[in-house]
Amino acid sequence: MNLLGWVGFFLYALFYRHFPHIAATRLSWIHFWTAVTGLPAMMAGLALVVLGHMGLGLPLLLGGEFVTVISVALFICIGFMATKAEPVSAHRESLAPAE
Repeated sequence: MNLLGWVGFFLYALFYRHFPHIAATRLSWIHFWTAVTGLPAMMAGLALVVLGHMGLGLPLLLGGEFVTVISVALFICIGFMATKAEPVSAHRESLAPAE
């Protein structure tokens, strides 16, 4: 839970701070809401399962896990889209010696 909660959200914040133009997109908002709803649901479900309330805890745990996996997959997609490299030919002029 620490890894998903503290470290995960810390990495999300660093990424969106470094790429503010990505933070304003619709996909990033979907990522935000899936992360914010999935993790607490998963934690509550896990607590209920540990306390012996399997009937309510297990569906909540599995639903939270599913939403959290969707959130992580969205973040991976957002990260690849934000950091995709430009073709080398676009940088050729900047690498040419000055005349």
